[in-house]
Amino acid sequence: MARGDEANAVELRVASDDGRGRIDVVWRWRGAQDDADMVLEWMAERPEEWRLWLRLVQLFGSDALSELVVHAAIAAGHLRRVDAQRQREAEAERERLHGEVDLFVLDDRRKRPGLALESGDESEPFFTMRFSERWERDRVVDWLRWQTDSFVAFRAIVEEQGDVALERKILTSMREFEVASRKRGITSGGRRPLRFWRGE
Repeated sequence: MARGDEANAVELRVASDDGRGRIDVVWRWRGAQDDADMVLEWMAERPEEWRLWLRLVQLFGSDALSELVVHAAIAAGHLRRVDAQRQREAEAERERLHGEVDLFVLDDRRKRPGLALESGDESEPFFTMRFSERWERDRVVDWLRWQTDSFVAFRAIVEEQGDVALERKILTSMREFEVASRKRGITSGGRRPLRFWRGE
């Protein structure tokens, strides 16, 4: 199999047995450039068929081979391109979902209260934080639910430094904000100073 002298041509060539190294073109097909690319690729991937195709040309002529392989090659090429496009779209969707991180409140009675951060393309959270008491969890959630713009960065912290590093960052940032909010007089009393805070 080879590209013809023209970019949109495909050829089946055979070495002559006359000892002179002559190459004979036994079949040639021309089509649109994209179609020629698909036909050449499809036929080149099937070297075990070349002798059969040569025999087909010898017995029935070039049109018989064209009828047999060209339609199959172009159909396979189109399917391959459709599959590749679907894979690209699926990968783009996975990347989009990976960038969507949601906060979940965990209230399983068999476990301590907790919270979790999970990407849209995953079935398990990439970060889980557990607490002794529900109010402790709710105190953190009061602050954390307004930090959605930082969730992707939080995942990067987990990947690079681990869960403990993110837990420390969350608690430190929350406490610093609570102190600053008290000074501004925008906190409520009790164990959850940001309970009625609506974000900024």
